[in-house]
Amino acid sequence: MKRKLVITVAMVAAMNGVGTSAVLAERGPMPGFGGPPPGLERGGESFEARMAKILKLTDTQKSQIKAILDAEREQAKPMMDKMHESREQLKQLADATVFDETAVRAVAVAQSQIEVELIVSHTRTLNKVNTLLTPGQRELLANILPEGR
Repeated sequence: MKRKLVITVAMVAAMNGVGTSAVLAERGPMPGFGGPPPGLERGGESFEARMAKILKLTDTQKSQIKAILDAEREQAKPMMDKMHESREQLKQLADATVFDETAVRAVAVAQSQIEVELIVSHTRTLNKVNTLLTPGQRELLANILPEGR
């Protein structure tokens, strides 16, 4: 008797879960529950192009921001390459037959220093771009970007 009750409750719960997920899947993501803010959905345009449209950037602003982003990408490329190499080293250390904690720690410390430089680079770029925006554009940007950026 107890076993039948448990099986029945499990089946009802499973059927409720399937029905609920079907309804939610049909509606798509609910506002505030994942997915990008309106206007930032992935599509054929680049992120920069979508942001330029949303913020109504002038041609001058677009060219200045493009120059900032291009320069920052060029400057960050060696750091990104080092980060890639570091990840490969960690993978090799993880796949080794003998665990070398000292080597893992050394790679982790080097990787953390690279991350610090990338964070500084990213923040510098945001600051440079923000100085080119009007107060209204900055307010709009603050409202559409996630808090963590």
